[in-house]
Amino acid sequence: MRRFGGDFEKDLPRESLETILQDAVMGVCIVSPRIDGIQLDYTNDAFFKIFGYTREEYEEISDEERMNLFSQADFINIVRKLNTDYDPTDIIEFELRINKKGGEKAWVLVSTRKPRNVSKNDQVFICNITDITYTKKLQMQLREEKERYEIVEEISDDIMFSYDVVEDVFECSAKILRGMGTRTRIDNAIETFTYGDVFDHRDVPAFILALSNALSGKKINVFDARVINNRGDGVWHRIKFAAMYGDDGNATRFIGTMTDIDKEKKEKSRLISKAETDQLTGFLNKISTSLKIGESIREYPEEQSALLLLDLDDFKKLNDTYGHQVGDNFLRSFTSKLSLRFGTNDVLGRIGGEEFVVYVNSVDSDEDIAIRAEKIARDILEICRSVTLEGVEDREFTCSVGIALHPADGSSYTELYEKADNAMYSVKRSGKNNFAFYKEKDTTEM
Repeated sequence: MRRFGGDFEKDLPRESLETILQDAVMGVCIVSPRIDGIQLDYTNDAFFKIFGYTREEYEEISDEERMNLFSQADFINIVRKLNTDYDPTDIIEFELRINKKGGEKAWVLVSTRKPRNVSKNDQVFICNITDITYTKKLQMQLREEKERYEIVEEISDDIMFSYDVVEDVFECSAKILRGMGTRTRIDNAIETFTYGDVFDHRDVPAFILALSNALSGKKINVFDARVINNRGDGVWHRIKFAAMYGDDGNATRFIGTMTDIDKEKKEKSRLISKAETDQLTGFLNKISTSLKIGESIREYPEEQSALLLLDLDDFKKLNDTYGHQVGDNFLRSFTSKLSLRFGTNDVLGRIGGEEFVVYVNSVDSDEDIAIRAEKIARDILEICRSVTLEGVEDREFTCSVGIALHPADGSSYTELYEKADNAMYSVKRSGKNNFAFYKEKDTTEM
C-alpha cells in the first residue's frame, strides 16, 4: 500500500514538484523584501492568473504597471510586516487589495512564512495567494446591511430582537435598556417570559398563543403585551415576529420587532372609557351598566348576587329650586362618596338623571348575599343623608332603594332590574328614605 506524507515527498524529482506547483489553483510565490519593494524569486502560473495575466503578458508590462497592481497603502504595510524578524515556523496572514488587468478591483488573502531551511535573519518568504474577492464582497454587503439595520433601528421606535428556539436564548438591541427593565440577553427565555417579570402576567396567555402558533408553522405572528419597565410599570408594546424553519420543518429562530404602542393603547382605553361612562359622575352609563352586569351574571351563573336600584328623593325639586349647577354638585359629591364604599369588582352605574344601580356578587365574599345587600342599602342611605351643599341650608337629602337577588329573583339583568324597580317604588309609596327587597306582592316596607 502506498503511503502519503512523511518522507515520501522527498523522493519526487524537481520536475514533478514544479509541475504540481504550476498546476496548483492557489497562487504560489517566493519573495524577498528589498529596500525599494519586493523581489519575486519564484512564481507559479496561478499567481499571474489571479491578476488576470498570463506569465508572458506579465513580463511585458512596465514596472510602474506592476506596482499599480497593488493597493499602495496595503503594499507598504506588507513590506513593513515582511521586514520584521520572524521564525520559520511563524505564519503571517494579511489581506491585500489588488487591481487586476483592465482595472478590476479584487481582494486576495496572503498566507506566508519563511522556508524551514533558511536562517532567522534571511528575509525570504513562501507565499500562498487566494482570491477572496467574493467573500470580501459578501462581508462588505453584510457590514452595509448591519449598518443600515442599526441606522433604521436608531431612527425608528422599534426594538429589534431574535430568539434562538434550539438554545432558548432571547437577544435584543441595546435600545431596550432605555427605560425598560428587560435585559439584552435572556437565557431560558420561555420560562422567564412565562413566569418572570418581563411581561405583565395578564398578557402571558397572548405570548403563549403566539409562540404556539409559530412553533406550529405560522410564519408571521403579532400580539400586544405590557412589558415591565425599570420602574415596575407595564408599557404596551406590539410584538411582531417572523419564524424561520429548518429542513425538518421545525422552527429554529424568530426575528422580530417590539414597537411602543403605550400612548395608542391608553388613548384607545380613554375613548372606550369615555364612551362607557357617565361624564358627570364617572359611573358606567345606562348601556354599559346593563352589559357589565349581564357579563358578570354569565361568567358566574351559580354565584349569588344583588342588584340595588336607588332613586334620589325629590331631586327635581332641588334642581328647580337651586338650579342644575347645584344639582350637579350634589351628584358629584354623592357618587364620589358612594364609589369609596365599593371595590373594583362591583358595578356602579348611572342609568337616569337621579337613578343609579349598584351590583355586587359573592365571588370574593362568604357573607350571605341578602345580609350583605341590606348592609349596603343602609350605607347608601347614610351616604346620601351625609351630603351637604353650600348655599342649601336645612336640607337632608334622601333616596329610596329597591333590591333584587340573583338567582332567586331573576337570571338576567333585565329581570333583576324590573324586580328591583318594583321594590324601589314600594319604598316611594311608603314614604321614601328607605330600602326594600323585592317580594311577589311588593307591599312590604323595611
